[in-house]
Amino acid sequence: MTSWITVTPRLQQGLEVVTQIDNAKFRPLVNRICQSLNSGKTEKAFSQDEEEKLLVSLNVKRDELDLLLDTITLIYSQAAFGVVKPAVMESVMKESFPVSEDKVSIFVNAWITYAKGIIDVLRHKSIFPSEVEDVKWTLNIPAASSAISLEAKPSILLQLDLTGTESKRLTVEMDKSHLTEFYNHLEKIQSQLDALK
Repeated sequence: MTSWITVTPRLQQGLEVVTQIDNAKFRPLVNRICQSLNSGKTEKAFSQDEEEKLLVSLNVKRDELDLLLDTITLIYSQAAFGVVKPAVMESVMKESFPVSEDKVSIFVNAWITYAKGIIDVLRHKSIFPSEVEDVKWTLNIPAASSAISLEAKPSILLQLDLTGTESKRLTVEMDKSHLTEFYNHLEKIQSQLDALK
């Protein structure tokens, strides 16, 4: 069985910070991060002021806090991408994570509570930084002249307005054969999407 998460050196360091945190403070921290992931908001789970209070409350340094928050977020994101069952999460954590059974229990209980919402949010979130907002097109037909004896070949300018990038507009020029090929690809995509319904 392939594991849903790989314990990298950075994750290992984050788990070492996890072991330092008192369980009474760790549980609400995990729940808050899960609530943030569940809400689908792109901003961080804690404001700057809240993070300053966490530094004092958890008795950690800034880089340790960042690592702790990233580690918890990574664990739940990986579990969501793998649609991991709580029993599988628990067994992998017990085998691979250098944390106490109490910490594993906190992770798993939060996953039982928030898994469905986190998975639903990730399903609806695009993995690409840009999305097509609008499509415009223009047909270009060159004017014939006596100086140009070649046939005038029409082309299309396809303009895609994008959201989420600095470059808000993408323009593509195609002749009839490329446009037909593009259309056939779109038809294949549409039939595959229809088959999923």
